[in-house]
Formats: sequence, C-alpha cells, structure tokens
Amino acid sequence: MAEQLTGTEIMDMMMKLAPYINDFVAGDIGISITRDGMYVKYVPGKSMDLRTPVGEPVLKGGTKQALETGNRVVKVISSEKSAFGIPYVACATPMKDGERVVGCITTTQSVNSMERVAMVSGDVAASSEEFTAGMQELAGQSAEVEKACDRLEQLGENLLTTAKQTDEIIDFIRNVASQTNLLGLNAAIEAARVGDAGRGFSVVAEEVRKLAIVSSESANKIADSLGRMHNAIKNLSQEIVTIDQVIGGQNSSIGEMAKASENMAATAVELSEVAQEMFQVTE
Repeated sequence: MAEQLTGTEIMDMMMKLAPYINDFVAGDIGISITRDGMYVKYVPGKSMDLRTPVGEPVLKGGTKQALETGNRVVKVISSEKSAFGIPYVACATPMKDGERVVGCITTTQSVNSMERVAMVSGDVAASSEEFTAGMQELAGQSAEVEKACDRLEQLGENLLTTAKQTDEIIDFIRNVASQTNLLGLNAAIEAARVGDAGRGFSVVAEEVRKLAIVSSESANKIADSLGRMHNAIKNLSQEIVTIDQVIGGQNSSIGEMAKASENMAATAVELSEVAQEMFQVTE
C-alpha cells in the first residue's frame, strides 16, 4: 500500500514540480499553491497568465471557497465572465493535515477551443434545423408537383379518348360524303337519260356532288389536323410520365436527405447541449 502523504508534504512536492507540469501533460496548465491563506507559488500557463499575486492573501474565487469549505471546487469561467477575456476551467483542491485545511493547490486551464466548439455546434444546430425545415417544405412542394403531373397525365388520357371519338366522327362524315357523291352521280345519270325534262334536276345533282367533294376534302383536312394533335398529345403524355418518374426519384432523394438532415440536426443539438453544459458553472 502506498504511503499516505499529508497535505503539507504534497504542497512541498508541488512547489518543486509545478514549473515542470506542462512538460508532462498535453494541456496548457497554470498552477497556484496556497499555504495558510497566502499565495506561495504561481506558475502561469503558456497561453494564459492570471497574474496570481504571490505573497498576498487569498481574497476570492474557487481557491477561497475550497479553503473555507474543505471541499474540491471546480469552476468553468466563460470568456464573458473572465477578466482576461479567455475562457478557462479552475480546479481548487484543498490540502489537509488530518482534518485541518493547511493550503490549496489550484490548477487553471484554457478551454478556448471548447467554447468555440460550443459556439460552432450551436450555429450548426440552428443551421441544421433551418435546412431540415427547408427540406420538408421542398418535399411538400415536390409532392404537389407530383399530384399536378398526375392530373396532367389524366387530362392527356382524356384528350386521347376524345381524339379517338373525333376520328369516328370524321369517318362517318367521309362515309356520308361518299354516299352523297354516289347519289349525286346516279342522279346526274338519270337526269341525262330523260333529256330536257331532267335538266333542272341535273343541276341539283351536280351541286350535291360538289358538296360531297367539299365535305370529303374538309373531312380529310380535319383528320390531318386531328392526327397531328393526336401525336402531340401522345408526346405530351410521354413527357408527363417521364417528369412524373423524375419527380418520384427526387421525392425519394429528398426524403433521404430530409432524414439525414434531421439526424444531423439532432446530433448538432445534442452536441450544443453538451457543450453548453460545460459552461454552466461560473463565478
């Protein structure tokens, strides 16, 4: 079993070791040693010098509290609370001979990087939440576009059906024109056979044939126009299907991105909370 050292013995050892502490640790630590309520040794850190007045009494802070209570005191000082504008953590450990407090060893260490982590994580959390909200809004808009494409696709199908019905009407007109032309031709033949008595009827038969020809030509023009419209509707329907497929893929990607964003936001919030907890204890 290791020999139990008294507080006085530990302070005597630390008086000699204090200048070398930073050679053995990764951090940047300042050390002050207090004996009988007075600062007797102070070794500042490389990046922070609290200018602890050696030879003067302890008046305040964690060291004073540790001396008075006999309990270890840890304080995290933010840059706003720090008199030097540098955030640091102070750990004051009372030294005892038996039950009597004979002094205190206090270490101070800069936590500037930790405070930056807290600030950055807070910014990341806020940005992640905004990004998540934006992704959710984008997903909603994409869903609306997808519905609109579905409606356009249905409209295209209705137009194709209507075009097919129109084709049937054109075929009917062509058939009527053909029959009318045949009827006019027969009437002209009969009018010619009866001679002068059928002359007036021959004129009527000729006009009927002309009407049949015009009707047939008009039907052909309408059919040609409807054919082009039919092809345009088919192309439109195909484009709508393609757009719908693309949007479907985008919705899947947006969903995955939104989920990843939510996870990132949750992680950033948790990191921010942990970082903030590190700075809740102040003077």
